[in-house]
Amino acid sequence: RQMCIRDRPWQASKYPGSYPKHFERELPEILETEDYIQVFSGWCESGCRVDIRREARPAILADVHCLPFADDSFSGGMADPPYTKEFAKRLYDQDYPKFYTWTRELARVVKPGGRLGVMQNYIVPTLEGCDVEEIIVLLNKTQEYPRIVTVQRKEGSNGRKKRSGNSRGNLWL
Repeated sequence: RQMCIRDRPWQASKYPGSYPKHFERELPEILETEDYIQVFSGWCESGCRVDIRREARPAILADVHCLPFADDSFSGGMADPPYTKEFAKRLYDQDYPKFYTWTRELARVVKPGGRLGVMQNYIVPTLEGCDVEEIIVLLNKTQEYPRIVTVQRKEGSNGRKKRSGNSRGNLWL
């Protein structure tokens, strides 16, 4: 496992659930592909954006618990779910998403050997059929929780090897 710490204290937009500034443009490098799905996409601009809220202007309006894609449709996947039940209610007017249901769906639509990232304020459990490869810690403003991206690779027989070392010039611990 590898860990890097990045200082990204500002939001990318005024949207309450947005990524830290400039994080989205790093996704192709983190996921090792331009062909990725983003669930809980909010106002994101890249990848195949899936959200349950029409006002977020997603490419696909859908519930993440039942994604409308065939198995192995994307080379990578990213998720930035609500971090608490209260945030889910306030931002989405929905119940808190069922972690093991939506993560199983995300992994299902990612091809074997593909990378999946889940942003949360803690390191998420290893997803079924995946291996944790990288932990990215994004520091926020004072008195705010850091955001942690747990990056995992879906198991498969495509011969891809795990990355190692400091390929992006980040501080690895």
